[in-house]
Amino acid sequence: MDDNKNVIKFFNGLLLNKWFYITIGFLFITISFFFFKWNHPIEFCDNKYTIDNELFGAYGDFVGGVLGSIFTLVSILLVIKTFKEQQKVSSQNEEELKIQRFNDLFFELLRLYQSEVSELCGQKKYSEYSTRRTEDEDFMQQEIKYNDKDFFDIERKYIQKKYRNRKSYEKNRKDAVSYYMLFYIENSTKIGAYFRTLYRIYDLIDNSDLQEASKKNYLKIMRAQLTDSELFFIRYNAMTYYGNNFIRYINKYHILKHLPAFELLEFKDWWSSLDNIERMGINIVYDNINRLIRMELLGKSKNKDRLKSYLNTQSKYTIQINILQEYDVNLIFQINRQETNKCMEYRALDKYDDKRIQQLLDCFIKEIFIYSNFEEYNNLDEIETYSSPIKIIDNITYINSGIKNKFQRKLLLNSDSIINW
Repeated sequence: MDDNKNVIKFFNGLLLNKWFYITIGFLFITISFFFFKWNHPIEFCDNKYTIDNELFGAYGDFVGGVLGSIFTLVSILLVIKTFKEQQKVSSQNEEELKIQRFNDLFFELLRLYQSEVSELCGQKKYSEYSTRRTEDEDFMQQEIKYNDKDFFDIERKYIQKKYRNRKSYEKNRKDAVSYYMLFYIENSTKIGAYFRTLYRIYDLIDNSDLQEASKKNYLKIMRAQLTDSELFFIRYNAMTYYGNNFIRYINKYHILKHLPAFELLEFKDWWSSLDNIERMGINIVYDNINRLIRMELLGKSKNKDRLKSYLNTQSKYTIQINILQEYDVNLIFQINRQETNKCMEYRALDKYDDKRIQQLLDCFIKEIFIYSNFEEYNNLDEIETYSSPIKIIDNITYINSGIKNKFQRKLLLNSDSIINW
């Protein structure tokens, strides 16, 4: 079957080749010379017509020499063309085979990852992780069992509930890692295999010969697997010795892009008094500040105006981002006391005084430029944060917070161009 296809392909190529038609033309001219000696017919073999042997021999030499060489050249060209086509087909087959091998390994690792997740399990008393209050003591003391993705959700809530926050953001970071290490030690057998498998998947994608567009598709598949609670644990694991190697891939592929940063233990001093809707609102505000700063510094224009409009609520609260220089970024938070808050995302801010809001902005800007990328992009010795005194002008409060490089070097952020989704 394949031989028939090759024969058909050969003749199709022959018909499309210009040298084929040139050869036919020469052959036609030769035959014309054979039947006509210029303006006189050739005499054939009988008494009346005789062949001009000398002329016929010359034509034969011409055909054998010139046309034979042309046929040989055409044959060589066709062989070369056929060889190139076979090489192209072979290359395509090899690429398809390479992708198939990658797919087999990738999805096998993905199945292993899902298997590791399904084997995660735990057991706690309801009252240990729940913040609900009830008079039913029997219900409070009942044991609950959890596994699969619920493992991360319940363990995150448990750590968040038990964590004792401090007033210093930096001290909270150190304590948060200590709390995570207690969790890791308790679950090291199960959680260690989970993180190793996750690392191998990203390592496979990164070291593959796939084009960036193809890598992007596989990264999307992986991102779809990770819940907010998983991102929470990935973040703290990378802050330890056990997860340090993963930092490169976290930054390169912006794995924690959708991590609700305000849910981190470092921010418990702010979110501990908020309900779930208020916490979600602050997460949205942080996310939009983060995205707009990236667009401004990285020169991206997509959705920039929409984000600016979003942060400017035209009501009680307005956030303005000023890129004073590439090395100096400043946030200005305005509160119009004569207006009522019409935006759900800012509802939690009604519970904070001006100083608390300024402290929160200071932590946001540190998180964006320093801690979200694990201190990998900007040299901490060169970075300083600053804030101006809070001002009230015409019933509008101005709260300022900024960050800059002391040596006027550009502030760096990890670009997520490869996963621009």
